[in-house]
Amino acid sequence: MFMNFKFVFLFFFLQTFIPILFGQELPPVETFMPEIYEAEDQNWGITQAEDESIYFANNKGLLTYNGARWKLYDSPNSTIMRSVKSIDSMIFSGSHMDFGYWVKDIKGNLSYTSIVEKKDLEVLEDEEFWNILKLERSILFQSLKRIYIYDKDKDSISIIESNNGINKIYKVDNRIYFQKNNQGIFSFESGKERLVSDHPLLRESKVISIFKHHNQLGFLTEENGFFQIYNKKIVPWNKVLNQKLRQYVVYNSIQLKNGNFILGTVSNGIIYISSGFQVMHKIDQSRGLGNNTVLSLFEDKVGNVWLGLDRGISNVNFSTQLRVYSDVGLLGTVYASLLDRDILYLGTNQGLFYK
Repeated sequence: MFMNFKFVFLFFFLQTFIPILFGQELPPVETFMPEIYEAEDQNWGITQAEDESIYFANNKGLLTYNGARWKLYDSPNSTIMRSVKSIDSMIFSGSHMDFGYWVKDIKGNLSYTSIVEKKDLEVLEDEEFWNILKLERSILFQSLKRIYIYDKDKDSISIIESNNGINKIYKVDNRIYFQKNNQGIFSFESGKERLVSDHPLLRESKVISIFKHHNQLGFLTEENGFFQIYNKKIVPWNKVLNQKLRQYVVYNSIQLKNGNFILGTVSNGIIYISSGFQVMHKIDQSRGLGNNTVLSLFEDKVGNVWLGLDRGISNVNFSTQLRVYSDVGLLGTVYASLLDRDILYLGTNQGLFYK
């Protein structure tokens, strides 16, 4: 009887007087502010070269990081660089009214060639190049009105026009997809564009990403969540998940090698979503990011995810088994700890806690 009383008292004591640790165990985050990499705040595109160096399309030019040292190559025409893509041994970039490529000289420094100048192209007034993709032997440069198709072998340029605007181009199964405002989703095949769907949702909602999920073509929208084509109909990927996502404005996203997704938002950092429709992590400035506005996302060769931010650059190490506990403000300074089977006890200057 006495032992039972002690057990009841201890249980009551733990539940009543020892706060439970509420928070989130997150992967490690490393953040680099403009003062560290010595360039401008905003980073619009990210890629990785053959030598594993990371390149960023920065407001001031082409920014590179080899894991130890940062280096900036000023934008050739002194404008904001909007896109960057490593293809073979070349780095392609797009900026205001210009796109071209960078190659290393014998000293290892990069030199730039403008394709616009080389081919004497007449680009549109104030045209900016937001995305670059490779399709077979061609390199595609996308602005908000056109797609320029550069055939490297033939050294020739062809152009796809859109009076209604093009948000972004996407590569899925070696095929290019893009959304035309108020028209729907199109694909680019054999040098011609083909209508994929003009469903009202895909005409009226801004599409942030196009991907494959269980062999079905899927779409992520800016404010309404995930959808897919199923039996020639547009259906929600998951209604519960879509309801959660409606509280955010999504600016960009990537599908990771493991099939999961990371969404970059306008004001809430990133959201990590499993292929099974679960929100696994939400990481924002309060949990280590340099800024809450995510302009670009990239997964490197070892599974780290790089974030180009409205101010700064962050690297989230999802590939490690290490996790960092994010305190919500009540833990204080830890002086003692004890792991008893599955329960972690922490003694701090704010009291005794368990998890």
